[in-house]
Amino acid sequence: MHEVDRTFEPKAASPTPGAGDFCLITLRPIDEVISHLSGCGVTIELGPVARNGAQGAMTSVYFRDPDANLVEISRYDD
Repeated sequence: MHEVDRTFEPKAASPTPGAGDFCLITLRPIDEVISHLSGCGVTIELGPVARNGAQGAMTSVYFRDPDANLVEISRYDD
């Protein structure tokens, strides 16, 4: 969730208090996710990058949906 006067990177194109970006977890290899997104014409904005999630270390890629919202797809590291 976005907080008033506090942002983080990467973030939504127009973050507003209470708005939220979202993360999807995949079981697929992250390279397969990147390949699929690229095949669909989706531009990867950031990644793959190491992140920490609720269940531990993961690898994430970030892109924007058609409304410019930030979407993160992550895979927990084995």
